[in-house]
Amino acid sequence: GRISPSSMASVRLALYGALFVASAQAFQPTISCFPVRNLANQAMTARRFVVAPQMAALDKHNCRLTAATSAAGLAKRYTQATALQAASTSSEEKPATNFVVLGAYFVAWYALNVGYNIANKQVLNVFPCYATVAVAQLLVAWVWLLPQFALGIRAVPKPSEGNMKALKTVSLLHGFGHLVTVLSMGLGAVSFVHVVKAAEPVFAAILSAIFLGAISAFPVYLSLLPVCAGVAIASAGELSFTWACFGAAMMSNLLFAARAVFSKMAMSGDDQGENMDSANTFAVVTMLATIVTLPVAILLEGSKVGPAWQAAIAAPGMTEAKLATTLVMSGFYLYTYNEFAFKVLGLVTPVAQAVGNTVKRVVILIATAIAFGTPMTPVGILGSSIAMVGVLVYSLVQQAYDKKK
Repeated sequence: GRISPSSMASVRLALYGALFVASAQAFQPTISCFPVRNLANQAMTARRFVVAPQMAALDKHNCRLTAATSAAGLAKRYTQATALQAASTSSEEKPATNFVVLGAYFVAWYALNVGYNIANKQVLNVFPCYATVAVAQLLVAWVWLLPQFALGIRAVPKPSEGNMKALKTVSLLHGFGHLVTVLSMGLGAVSFVHVVKAAEPVFAAILSAIFLGAISAFPVYLSLLPVCAGVAIASAGELSFTWACFGAAMMSNLLFAARAVFSKMAMSGDDQGENMDSANTFAVVTMLATIVTLPVAILLEGSKVGPAWQAAIAAPGMTEAKLATTLVMSGFYLYTYNEFAFKVLGLVTPVAQAVGNTVKRVVILIATAIAFGTPMTPVGILGSSIAMVGVLVYSLVQQAYDKKK
């Protein structure tokens, strides 16, 4: 479908705002599906003001109070240090309540996500080499990350041998998960793909039980039924439904759910290496995924890329520069919307996180349906609504039972 000028202008305005926010940030996510391992360091930093005065009053050789320091003096220092820590903690907590920054992160997260889905579909509409597009998008991450490593903006990740071995499995799942996601979006409507992808928690619950032994309460599993029902109803009401699109989207759910499970297993070891926070773990996985999927793209589409590219730039309104720019920007949107997602998830409560993820899918569904003029039947709208609400209910029920453990 063609995008109306007014719709495109709105999307561009949102994306320019997101890019403005992006340019002002160092892109250091705090939380993602890759668990953070530096909580102990953060705790030690928070207690530095209390520990330092106490150690100053200790005989470092005999590990006891020195004669030069009385117990009363130490108590006074401890009281002063505690007050200083309280003041410091109070001041450090204020940025978390900065709703302007949080709002900007949300806007950037949603806008970049919508931008990716639109740019990705625009490329696939004229250049249906799905594996090549997927790999090209992953390659953009290298262009984005390497200068940051070289300039010291981001610490260079140095995974341990054991961690690298585990991350190879995660990257395999991440790479092929992205590949089949791009395939599904090329084979069907973007809005429908996102409805099907709402079923990812179903796969995550099953795989977590199998590989991690994480058995949830019965009501948690029961809350997944509306998600399944919604996806089924939306599929029945989808005018452009194809089994190929549905199957690719379901395979994407399976691979990304497996990625999340194996990520937890990979991060369970004590020796993670150096500078392996959630940001750099995601960076390493993305770069490894590129190496894994590049040979696959060459094998599947190597001989087709040239003719397909020439046919694409011959399409009405398309030029080589426009196609190349749109492809590169889709890769940029892909990586940066993930980084902003991590920033948002690190600043909000689990409940707000669940609501934010649900709203994100709704925003993408509506924005892409409008941008590409995708018709939706009443049955499709009903099924999509049930699936989205079901995901939210599942998240809230799961969190409620997790608190009881």
